[in-house]
Amino acid sequence: MTVVLCGVGADTGNVRPVPGVDAEGRFEYVPIPEKGATTETATYGSIPCRHRDGVLADLLDGVRPGSEGEWLTDGAAIRDQPVHHDPNLDALTYGEHRPGYVAKLRALEPGDVVGFYGGFPGPESAYKHRYLFGCFTVAEAPTVLDPDMAREDKRSLLDAHPENAHRNRFEGRGDLYYHDPAFTDRPRPVVVLPGREPGGLLDRAVRLSDRRRGPNYYMSEDVAAVLEPATETDHGTHLGGFKPAVRCAVDPGRFRSFVRDRS
Repeated sequence: MTVVLCGVGADTGNVRPVPGVDAEGRFEYVPIPEKGATTETATYGSIPCRHRDGVLADLLDGVRPGSEGEWLTDGAAIRDQPVHHDPNLDALTYGEHRPGYVAKLRALEPGDVVGFYGGFPGPESAYKHRYLFGCFTVAEAPTVLDPDMAREDKRSLLDAHPENAHRNRFEGRGDLYYHDPAFTDRPRPVVVLPGREPGGLLDRAVRLSDRRRGPNYYMSEDVAAVLEPATETDHGTHLGGFKPAVRCAVDPGRFRSFVRDRS
């Protein structure tokens, strides 16, 4: 059995400010802004905050779909901006196109676990240490959509995941972004994972990193001793800069105990 940690959620390239973790470990999960056509109905103005009155838009001064170009700073534009709700930890579904992620996620089996981490400023520092904020149990074998598949076959497979963000992109665009030559000159597979309980957003975020060198953060030794990550550098297990997918040898049951004890 396997646990894969995936770095997701809004960051400095696409929202400002990046919401933080407070002294009690409370946080708001802010998805990235959607960068194109979608049938997603959730916006920053429709998703309620968990730990304060209001909606996610109330936390933000700007959003930048696609992490490039002009920032949207008008309050109404921020509220109306659709989110790329991936992972969706209410529906327990997740999709990915990043090659290093796809390689690890497509190999998962039912009963394995996907954990989700992000960079959050903490109560004592503006540095965006890495915190685990959600997870789910893999419900069934991942669905892999290859660029050379017929669109009708893609639609049939995606219809089994009606709340997945990549399915919403497909419905809005007529194809997956990363299969469309109008969007990319390097088509790549997309993987979709259906989840089941135990799973969802954590009540309190669990800090994973304790060291920082330049823009890069590294897993703390006590966390690594429990999770048994498969990769390590001279400075420890790298968690970004650009956040990598990290395969861990920890048994899913022990992983859940680790999360329960620290969140």
